[in-house]
Amino acid sequence: MAEYASALVNRSMSIGRKPGDGFESVSIVYNDRDLSCEEFAELVEEECWRQGAYTIIRGYSSVRSRRKYELSPEESLRGMDPIAKAIAETVDVRMFIGEEDDPCWQDGVSEKVKLTAPNRQRLYEIMDRRGVRWVYFGWPIPGAARGYGCPVERFREIFFNSIRASFSEELLDLCSYYSGALRGVDRVRILAEDTDLSFSVKGRPVIVDDGIVSKEDVANGDVGLNIPSGEVFIAPLETSANGHITFPLVVIPGFGRIEQLRLEFKEGKVDSYSAAMGAERFAKFLDANTGEKDRIAELGIGCNPGAEFTGGSIIIDEKIYRTVHIAIGNNTGSYHGINQASSHLDMIKDMRCGKLFFDGRLVMDGGEPVR
Repeated sequence: MAEYASALVNRSMSIGRKPGDGFESVSIVYNDRDLSCEEFAELVEEECWRQGAYTIIRGYSSVRSRRKYELSPEESLRGMDPIAKAIAETVDVRMFIGEEDDPCWQDGVSEKVKLTAPNRQRLYEIMDRRGVRWVYFGWPIPGAARGYGCPVERFREIFFNSIRASFSEELLDLCSYYSGALRGVDRVRILAEDTDLSFSVKGRPVIVDDGIVSKEDVANGDVGLNIPSGEVFIAPLETSANGHITFPLVVIPGFGRIEQLRLEFKEGKVDSYSAAMGAERFAKFLDANTGEKDRIAELGIGCNPGAEFTGGSIIIDEKIYRTVHIAIGNNTGSYHGINQASSHLDMIKDMRCGKLFFDGRLVMDGGEPVR
């Protein structure tokens, strides 16, 4: 674990001195329902201290979040949390380490969660404006594994395989191929038996999630990353998406599983939707959020050869080699889009029976690059 902590602080985030004077401040939030996650978070904090950084570290759990919404009066939830605001206005780096220990924790409290959405969106805007660097370091929380229906030991195996692959040459090669193919492209088309979706990415920068926030990335406004890493992504023009796409399984943090979710896009916005199971969860998710929550936000291409399907851990599932993902919602900041929303929902499409076209050129067939 110490090796991963050092790589995160020094290689991925380059935490230490500020460009001008003094040392950086780091907010670390971790899931405290798993002892190994807590131990890793403490190792990360200690590595930050070695680099001179100031830290604030806090435990988190889905159970406690649910309890907060059950107990807090509506007037309090509508107000801006001064602690969260102070952190957003102060820290240079924010980290989340872990997973949701209960993927369905918002069931029964979604109406109260909705009350906090405008201020959650405002916090994102503050941090985007300040260029706060961020990282989501996934960790195999047992409660998450059980919530996704994945055996705990298998969940841990997939997680650590995908973390190791985050720094592999194969991952870098795949990222290089798709990022090169995508640069300068106008039209993207995703085609499969149950899918025909097209949109424009003209003029939008291509972002490569290779596990490092470099100085060049920061200069370009690309200030965040996920670990496990391994994707190439871009923000489509927000009014350009038309057509339909079906996702076999979507897991919305806090709301649960949706099977065979079919979205119909019209001029960039979700015009209609249906599902074999869980359509009401998608409705509750949309109702609980604000802003452009149902407008296309991202195209991502998975490039991590160590990642495998977990049944809901998006930080891994969206990186799986031979998949693409579409997101709706917020895409400001690192995405270089204009959607402002309190949510960002990624949905995975297995492309082993699909094709991906850039300006009419076939670049992926059956999930494999066409070189």
